[in-house]
Amino acid sequence: MRHHHHLYQTENEISQQKRLFRARIYFALAFAILFFLVLLGRMTYLQWIGYNHYHSMAEGNRISVEPIPAVRGRIYDRNHILLADNQPVFVLKFSKDKIEDITETINRLHEILPDLPEQKLNKFEERLKVSSKYRPIYLPYTLSENEAARFAGNSYQFPGITLVAKLKRTYPFGSAAVHALGYVGKINQQEYDGLNESRYAGTDVIGKLGVEKFYEPVLHGFPGLQQVETNARGRVIRKLETIPAKPGKDIQLTIDIRLQEYIEKYLDGKKAAVVVTDPKTGDILAYISSPGYDPNLFVDGISQTNYKKLLSNHNRPLINRVLNGQYPPGSTIKPFVALAAIENNIISPQKQIYDPGFFEFKDHRYRDWKRQGHGLVDMNDAIAQSCDTYFYELSLDMGIDLIHDSLYPFGFGHHTGIDLFNESVGILPSKAWKKNTKGESWYKGETIIAAIGQGYFLATPLQLAKAASIMANRGEVVEPHLLKGMDEPEKEQIPIQKIRNWEEVIQAMVDVMHGSRGTARQYARDLPFKMAGKTGTAQVFSLNEAEYDEENIKKSLRDHSLFIGFAPVEKPKIAISVIIENSTLKAAPVAVDIIKYYLTELHDEN
Repeated sequence: MRHHHHLYQTENEISQQKRLFRARIYFALAFAILFFLVLLGRMTYLQWIGYNHYHSMAEGNRISVEPIPAVRGRIYDRNHILLADNQPVFVLKFSKDKIEDITETINRLHEILPDLPEQKLNKFEERLKVSSKYRPIYLPYTLSENEAARFAGNSYQFPGITLVAKLKRTYPFGSAAVHALGYVGKINQQEYDGLNESRYAGTDVIGKLGVEKFYEPVLHGFPGLQQVETNARGRVIRKLETIPAKPGKDIQLTIDIRLQEYIEKYLDGKKAAVVVTDPKTGDILAYISSPGYDPNLFVDGISQTNYKKLLSNHNRPLINRVLNGQYPPGSTIKPFVALAAIENNIISPQKQIYDPGFFEFKDHRYRDWKRQGHGLVDMNDAIAQSCDTYFYELSLDMGIDLIHDSLYPFGFGHHTGIDLFNESVGILPSKAWKKNTKGESWYKGETIIAAIGQGYFLATPLQLAKAASIMANRGEVVEPHLLKGMDEPEKEQIPIQKIRNWEEVIQAMVDVMHGSRGTARQYARDLPFKMAGKTGTAQVFSLNEAEYDEENIKKSLRDHSLFIGFAPVEKPKIAISVIIENSTLKAAPVAVDIIKYYLTELHDEN
């Protein structure tokens, strides 16, 4: 009996436990359902109703990787004087993805910074609208400390705009040597398409001209990276990890800025080109294309007004005359033609030719610059007194192709090898050249005028300086360059039949300066050293360049004055070419003063 009772109780307990268990399950289920309903409600609220608010918070509060721009290498002159530097300035950085209304933002910005040039702002607004969302873009304007403070105080009104300190390229010497140095400016679309994007992350300037452009890969460096956490307004909350940038390399140029400035002041904005080299090394000591302009104007992007001013200036300051000015070299090529003639046994240096003041060929009179003629002249007289008739007669015995082949090794008619882009090569005429370019055959009358550097013959001031250096070196060819300490290539030597011939020609160039009838004797009287040189004149109306418009030519039909030379004669330390356009100022005295300044005041230190 007791046994049954025991059984009954157990069943009772079991059903009780089951009820309890079931109640618990219902409770848990109800709790879970309630929990899920709350969750669902919250999610609904987040997904639909509060989406915009929270999305922008979550989006903004994120970890981003920002590039650290590399510091650009500086540029020094040969004596370690700084020619291109970097200066810390305040600028505004725009992150386009955080700016809701570009136009409204720019208008508000103009209200708090009224000095921002309107034209620049409008141009920037257009650029911002089409620029990539992921590439920060800088307003090309340097803020004053006042403006920076005013923006900082109002920065909360401008999500997506940050005040940053940046290094800006500056040129402490202004326009001095601008055509050699060049400048940096904003990267344009065309440049951007050709760039390695990762290397230019965080940078918005690039070398545009001159050394800044040629040595861009060296000066530019490699950007670093910084991982930062930013809030919804684009403010940095904390920095997480940094890979430092690799700065660009500094470079040293061959230019002596003291000589450079001396020459620029001397020329005082006249239209001219001067190249001074060390003939032993090819170092360019001074590179002057005058007038120049201030490269600092271009760094932030030049204003329309300033650019128009430079473009409409009739002295054409933007033309790099040294590299791209192509001039008839006139009588400056006579020593090279004479050397070719005596080296090839066309004539003996002692042989005399009679000059009545003209040369007759096929019913045409080719006149000498001296109306009454020079009488009997040998090679020395012909160079020292610059007798045209001697060369007219000589040229027909030589023929244009011998003249071409002899002058080519001196650097005429091809690149000099300078470390700059877009060098013009002038024209060294020949039969083949005329066939190729004009489709016509060569006439002997053309040989006559080519021999005195007129007609088709064109040379750049750089080519003339190189030719003068080769003559100074007695045939050793050096390439002119602007980077100091370049690996020197194997020097070439122009083959020499008789070294005596070279000395004869050089003596004639000395007599230009120091001889009793030399064309430059009045300028070289009191020199403490011996100098060799050759004067020349180029007739303006044969300049067939678009740059020289009709109105300019009418205004100044004066000839260009040219000079090439080197000193001291025995062991030359300096070679020079000078071209002064339509001026009453002659090239020879300018060259004498430059060489004197260099050899007596500067050279001991170089």
